[in-house]
Amino acid sequence: MEQPRVIGHVVSVNGFRLKVELAPEAKSSSRATLDGVQRAVAINSFLTFDLGAGTHAIGNLSDLEARESYDPTLDSELSLELTKPRRIASVQLLGTVRQSGKGVWSFDTGITVLPTLDTPAEVANPDILVCVFGQPPRRNRPQGWTDGEFDFPLELGHQTGDENTRVKASFNDLFSRPLAIVGNTGSGKSYTVASLLRGVIENENIGAAGGRDPHIFILDINGEYANAFLSGEERKYTPEPNQAYVNGKKFSVPVWLMNSEDVCEWLSASEQTQQPVLKAWWAFLKGKSSGEAKAEADFLAEALAAIQRMYPLNALSKNQARALYLAISDFLSGTGIDFKPLEDAIKPYLAKQNGDYKNFYGDPVDNGVAIDAALTPLITAIEDKIAKAPAASESARSGDTPTYFSTAALRNTATLTAAASQEEASQIDQHLTTLRMRLKTRLADRRWSVFTNYDELGISSAEAWFKSLGFEAGGSKITVLDLSMLAHEVLPFICSIVGRVLLEAREKLQASQRYSNPWVLVLEEAHNYARPSRQGEDRGQALSRKAFERVAKEGRKFGFSLIVASQRPSEISPTIISQCANFFSHRLQNPDDIDHFKRIIPRQAQRLLDQVTVLASGEAIVFGSAVHVPSRVQIRIPRQQPWSATAAPYADWAKSQKFPLTDVLEAWGIDEKPPGAALPEAAATAQSEDEIPF
Repeated sequence: MEQPRVIGHVVSVNGFRLKVELAPEAKSSSRATLDGVQRAVAINSFLTFDLGAGTHAIGNLSDLEARESYDPTLDSELSLELTKPRRIASVQLLGTVRQSGKGVWSFDTGITVLPTLDTPAEVANPDILVCVFGQPPRRNRPQGWTDGEFDFPLELGHQTGDENTRVKASFNDLFSRPLAIVGNTGSGKSYTVASLLRGVIENENIGAAGGRDPHIFILDINGEYANAFLSGEERKYTPEPNQAYVNGKKFSVPVWLMNSEDVCEWLSASEQTQQPVLKAWWAFLKGKSSGEAKAEADFLAEALAAIQRMYPLNALSKNQARALYLAISDFLSGTGIDFKPLEDAIKPYLAKQNGDYKNFYGDPVDNGVAIDAALTPLITAIEDKIAKAPAASESARSGDTPTYFSTAALRNTATLTAAASQEEASQIDQHLTTLRMRLKTRLADRRWSVFTNYDELGISSAEAWFKSLGFEAGGSKITVLDLSMLAHEVLPFICSIVGRVLLEAREKLQASQRYSNPWVLVLEEAHNYARPSRQGEDRGQALSRKAFERVAKEGRKFGFSLIVASQRPSEISPTIISQCANFFSHRLQNPDDIDHFKRIIPRQAQRLLDQVTVLASGEAIVFGSAVHVPSRVQIRIPRQQPWSATAAPYADWAKSQKFPLTDVLEAWGIDEKPPGAALPEAAATAQSEDEIPF
């Protein structure tokens, strides 16, 4: 052929889909051109169509077919009809490219002029492919930016079957809006996450001298990312059961990070009777534990309200006396106010045991006159101290503020009664019995110890917690939260609290600072804690789903984005998936997942997604606003790889090493005597006396 790039001509134009009849000579999947050997007649190859004035339409070859036509000879009626195959290629148009200089092209997703019939179809030259794949769109230019480049083309890998065509994406777009990475187990999701994040921390311009470091959090529920991001010393830790770790160090998600809704769901509090008291108690714990002057004023106001609910008094019932005593001891201790006269007046109602006046006896004693006499000066003293203190702070008193209180305060469930009103005092105990039981069960269950181990780890403030999460000078750019040792029912609560607190921290920034120091949160295996809404769903799942739906919808405005990685896109909240601007689809086999995914992706990528069942490990179909056109990409292998290899039964079973059952039992907390160990004396005696084993 005179034109080595031409492989056929247009025979049909149907919207933005073309049919190209291939030339008889165009039989090979590759074509030798002046620029070297290039892909030609092959699925996923790229063809261009000259529109004139230096403009070309570019499209992706999606289908090939051969049609037979009949060409009867014109010279003889008795001649045979010869079969002539017509080979047809279907092409999906993707946009237009324009030449702006020698070897320099620019890409535009718009197509204003369509190719006409008989327009030659040409193999795209390498300069055009570099323009389309190597020069991604530049996104998110800051207002008034004058400091040079504001975006960066992050390399993802190369086009499948064409190692010379490097595929790059907009750095800003990938990490400023939610990104979904999906695929079956073993298809390469973890490698893609590691490859993308290593592209961040290995960039020479990120965190340069005097610059700002990125902060990326990974909810690692399988314990596989330590090898990809931690140093040799950091990844040598040995995880213990029911513990969480941050970059190799033991970590806590303190119970005081819970807001009022969290604690009600955690303790399964009933809506009508238990939740109001529990929310008031939660605010009480956080208000009392604050050492600030404003918090003390709030605390004194609570004390005054609790006392005034029972004033004036003529006679106290047992429950009223108990509630008033708790209001005195819990609200006024440490405030400097002398409440001993009132305490002495209430003592006849209380039986002293081990120094505590918390057990009641007999019928009420009419001691109202003495109590009234002690209350009057006490109320005056409280009012005077409140007047001298700074104005009350609503945030310090709120149960939604992440304010520290000790585990000892949490275990003192008797203070629950102090949160009840006088009218409820006579009946509140029976409502709160089950609530106290649930709280004590939670505190005794070591599966929930990640909520209560903050005192032993020295986390006594929100600032200390953030620092333990990596917010300190010289901290890691990537924070790996190893949650692999947590129980299944604990995981959603932990994930929801971390996600919510991080978003709320961003929301507290001034509007002018919200886009500075952006954060990214990686939801690994997101289908475990970000599921669609279901009837009767677990309380922890509901909290987690709501938290991450809110991050997906609102996080962009506050400089907080998500990377959602999952095997089951159909098992992730549609609200979260719908907010994703970019997608990496590895191999998928489940028809429900494929159908679900096709309904939410751009139409131009749907034909390419038909190949999702035959992708090799490490391959992904990449599409979204960070790249110009959808493409099938072989993701580059990260320099440090996660622990996500697949077992090799043949090689492993050939070894003599036994399964470490003892370690498993110890992790479970099961202390069993080995066979042949001596029985306790009582058990041995019982066995000897009973000769019949049934």
